[in-house]
Amino acid sequence: MIRRILLVLILALASAGASAAPLSWRLDMPSTANNSFLWGWLGDEFGPFTGSVTATKVVITYTTTGDEDAADFYFTFDVPTLSDQTWIHFNGKDLGWSGTGTFKIELESKDYNGEIRPGRFGAEITGGGTLIDSYLELTIDGERADPIYTDGFDEEF
Repeated sequence: MIRRILLVLILALASAGASAAPLSWRLDMPSTANNSFLWGWLGDEFGPFTGSVTATKVVITYTTTGDEDAADFYFTFDVPTLSDQTWIHFNGKDLGWSGTGTFKIELESKDYNGEIRPGRFGAEITGGGTLIDSYLELTIDGERADPIYTDGFDEEF
């Protein structure tokens, strides 16, 4: 009887340790709206994440410079998932932006949810002007690279 109780406790503790907080991958956009990006995997400095994207958020605050037309702003991001929707793209014209000034879009969606696919993906932002507090964030239900790389062992020495 005691063995069963101990076994149940050990299994309960092991499963409690296995659950983790959702991961987040974020692109803080540069201040100038003339950039392109290419990544080799969705992850961090320790390597790729595994699992699924569960939410996508894009926040862009764009200010034209000089006589630039906000209609010429363009944003594209290849979402590295195996879902039906894998491409976020819009331009100022489609958003109803026109002329000079400051324009903002906030997009939260589950349309891009799906299993993370391995391999390259990228983003492009064009149109000149400046970006303020602009980012793209993916919430991920999954795991980082092997925990041995993130256990904090190196911080003890």
